[in-house]
Amino acid sequence: MAVLNHLDETATRTTLTHWLSKKLDGASNVEIPAISIPASAGMSMTTILFSVSYDAEGRRRELDLVARVTPATPGIFREPDLAAEFALLTAVAEHTAVPVPRVRWLEDDPALLGGPFLVMDRVDGRVPGDDPPFVSEGWVVDLSPAERGRLFDNALGALAELHDADPKVLGVEFLHSSEFREPGIAHQLAEWRQFYDWTAESGRIANIEAAYEWLEEHRPDDDELVLCWGDARLGNIIFGADQSVAAVLDWEMATIASPQLDLGWFVLFVRYYSEGIGVPLLKGLPTRDAVIARYRELTGRSAADVDYYERFAAYRLAIIMARIGRLMISGGALPEDSAMPANNPASQVLARLFDLPAPEGAEANYIGHR
Repeated sequence: MAVLNHLDETATRTTLTHWLSKKLDGASNVEIPAISIPASAGMSMTTILFSVSYDAEGRRRELDLVARVTPATPGIFREPDLAAEFALLTAVAEHTAVPVPRVRWLEDDPALLGGPFLVMDRVDGRVPGDDPPFVSEGWVVDLSPAERGRLFDNALGALAELHDADPKVLGVEFLHSSEFREPGIAHQLAEWRQFYDWTAESGRIANIEAAYEWLEEHRPDDDELVLCWGDARLGNIIFGADQSVAAVLDWEMATIASPQLDLGWFVLFVRYYSEGIGVPLLKGLPTRDAVIARYRELTGRSAADVDYYERFAAYRLAIIMARIGRLMISGGALPEDSAMPANNPASQVLARLFDLPAPEGAEANYIGHR
């Protein structure tokens, strides 16, 4: 599982060197001089950062690449679909101005690295960290308030650009599962309920159950349907030195839904990275209301149901964090009696947003345990 990486760098280097020797046209003397498998890069898949050098057409060539590998054992999500992610990134690159990494190869043989993987170009820049949180330490803290404001504004600009794209022109209808009829909020609720049922085999969580009932009862009508990134937040963006968006990452939750699905997720993480983890909002970072107002300004959309979609985002994040907690317990990163599945920063935010009882047990998190 990607929450706790188990790939060996030496064996991975050997495997990728042999594999690339077949993938690179006309290449010889293929070498991987540098490889890294960072524990903090991604929660749903294993990320491998590596450089490859080789001879082709009379000269030495070099590439900086990234491989995303599905977990060999059950991970956060049930069935990661790298083929869909490959097709989606290709479509976004071809039909929008949203910057994404160039995808090069898709490998579906799990025998090589323990699971299927895709390889893409590495993009230069910096990513706001999750562990430790970027609001507590790291390069974002070292920026000026004005520079931090530009980070958020540029991220919202990329989100607005994505939402202006026509899903039919993009050809991303494959993101919608016919199992849940038409895309929209009913589809989303059904899909996430099914995902929760799968994650809850080892125990259901009362506040998540109560949140689902509220969401069903207060379900809004569908507005327009667009391509949603699904995991719209600062921690999934590579930023340039001038705070520009160099690449948008982590598309495994992408779907066709209301643009407010992404906006709700985005504003939830404003809350999560302040009150959720018990730190004040960094100077220069916009408040929740400022984010919503700026999105409306950029897109001309009313975002009338953003309160609902923020609650839906809290519900989804609480399910994901419960899953992460159980994986970390089973992997030995947390003690068996850890309350993390039910009591973590996401479940605390969920309880406040839905006016539910505070979760029981000692609050726990993945930070510092990977």
